[in-house]
Amino acid sequence: MTDSQLVSVLMPCYRESAKDFTEALASILKQTYHRIEVVVVFDNPDDNTLYDIAQNYSSHDSRICLVRNERNLGLAASLERAFKVSRGQYICRMDSDDISEAQRIERQLSYLEEHELDLVGSYLNAIDEDGSQLYLVDSIPSSSEGVRRSLMIRNWFGRRSVFEMGYRSVPLAEDYDLLLRAELEGFTIGNVPEALIRYRMTVNSISRSNLYKQFVVSQCLRSAFKEGRSLDVDKIDTIVAERFDQRRAENY
Repeated sequence: MTDSQLVSVLMPCYRESAKDFTEALASILKQTYHRIEVVVVFDNPDDNTLYDIAQNYSSHDSRICLVRNERNLGLAASLERAFKVSRGQYICRMDSDDISEAQRIERQLSYLEEHELDLVGSYLNAIDEDGSQLYLVDSIPSSSEGVRRSLMIRNWFGRRSVFEMGYRSVPLAEDYDLLLRAELEGFTIGNVPEALIRYRMTVNSISRSNLYKQFVVSQCLRSAFKEGRSLDVDKIDTIVAERFDQRRAENY
C-alpha cells in the first residue's frame, strides 16, 4: 500500500472535552497512511477551546484544515461543509471523541480496494470516559451480503461518490440515513473484521429520551428502506412525534 491517493478525514466537533478532542485528533495525525487531510468543523462558535487546540496542531501540520461555523448548524450541515472543502478521492468519518488505531485508514483502504467495495466500516472497542475498554464489538458481519441483510456498519470509510449523495438533517441518525440510501443506490458495503477504532461511551453523551428518539428515527428509516425508498426528511419530525412515547423513553 502506497500513499498515492488522498484520504479526507471529516471530523465535526461540538462540545467534546479538550482531552477527548486532543486524543481523537492526535490518533488521526499518527496514521500509518500519511497522505491525508483532516477537515475539522467547529459547530460551537461560542467556545474557543477546541479551536485553539486544533490551531496549535495545524501550525505544525499542514494536513489540517479548520472550518468554523458562524452559528450552530448541527451535524448534517457541518459534515456537508467539511465534504465541500475536502479534496480526497476517499472519505473517512471520524467522531471527535473517539480514537482511531494507527492502521485504521491503511487497513480500511486496503480492504475496500481488495474486495471492490464502495464503503466499509470495522469492528470496534467500546471504551469508557477514562479510556478503559468496556467490550469488543465484533459480532457485525464483514461481507457485503451480510451487511446488506443486517445493515450494521461503523467507522465509515469510503469512496467520494458515496458521500456525494449528501447528508440529510435526520435527527440522531444522519449516518444511518446515508447508509440506507447508499444501499438503495446499489453501493457495495462491508466491514473490516478488525477493531480499528476505540468508541468512547460517556454517561452524558446522549440522554435516555434522545436514545429512545434515535431508536424511533432508525425504525422509521428502516421501515421506508424495506419498502425500497428513503424517508421524506420533511415528514420525520411528524412521524417521530406520532410514535414517541415518553414513558417508554424514560425506561429505554
